[in-house]
Amino acid sequence: MTTTLPRATSASLRSMTAIEARRFARHPVFLIGVLVAYLVTLLLNTVWAPEHGGATTAYDLLSRPIIPAFFIGLPSLIVAARLPRSTEVAAEALGAAPGTEAQRTKALLGACVVPFLAGVGWLVLLLVLTWVNPPHPNELWFGTVNNLYVWGVLLSLGVVSCLGGGLLGVLVGRWLHFRGASTVALVAVVGVCLTSQIPGMLTSEAAGFRNWVPWSMWHWGTNSDGLPFEGVPAWSQALLAGNPATYLLYLIALCALACGGAIWHDRTARTPRLRLLNVGLVVAAVALFLVTALTGIDGM
Repeated sequence: MTTTLPRATSASLRSMTAIEARRFARHPVFLIGVLVAYLVTLLLNTVWAPEHGGATTAYDLLSRPIIPAFFIGLPSLIVAARLPRSTEVAAEALGAAPGTEAQRTKALLGACVVPFLAGVGWLVLLLVLTWVNPPHPNELWFGTVNNLYVWGVLLSLGVVSCLGGGLLGVLVGRWLHFRGASTVALVAVVGVCLTSQIPGMLTSEAAGFRNWVPWSMWHWGTNSDGLPFEGVPAWSQALLAGNPATYLLYLIALCALACGGAIWHDRTARTPRLRLLNVGLVVAAVALFLVTALTGIDGM
């Protein structure tokens, strides 16, 4: 005689998500990453900022999103990749799992709101610090660059990268079970993102196609003066080809694909509806990538 576990209700799914979110938020790796991201941002925009006109001035602001991407997004990948395994081990110890694997995966995916909110908090901190300590008048920022461009860079590379790191971690945790899988995934993501930026250095029509990766640079250098070393001239800065606004939508599509891919691991969840949804997301991601690569600025 076989017993079928009851399907998790919406209330139980919310409870499972809350439990996983608390586990995520309390993980030492995640907490340390968030604290370092906030502290480094605070120092770069105050103590370590160069002087201009007698006051410290934040500079190279559009490169700031690398801070949450590195210190929040990447640790979130590690934490989220380990949560699925620990959840299944706990379920085995109890002799029964709450809901189906797909339901437990949804709870893990929902818990990724924790790194997302940490990314939002980082962005609020950056905007407040920039309001208190305005950037150099020649810097690439609001007022010198199209506002949609700036928001596209800040949201995609700063906020969505934190969310995406967690979602990718759940995907890795569901599909890769060998020891060190999360570390391999982390190194692969960093390596691919770095090497893909090489076309951005070229003044070719292919420069916009570097943006297929989940973290892509959108400018080089800074126009701020008053660098820490006397006699060192200010750097020049340049915008890289592509469309940051549609790149933001592209990353959101990749996040949704990570969710669909993680749920797909449960064979009982592979319904025609989920299959159609995943195919639709692939089509949307490809279309948004092509728009990102072929529209926007040509680079300067």
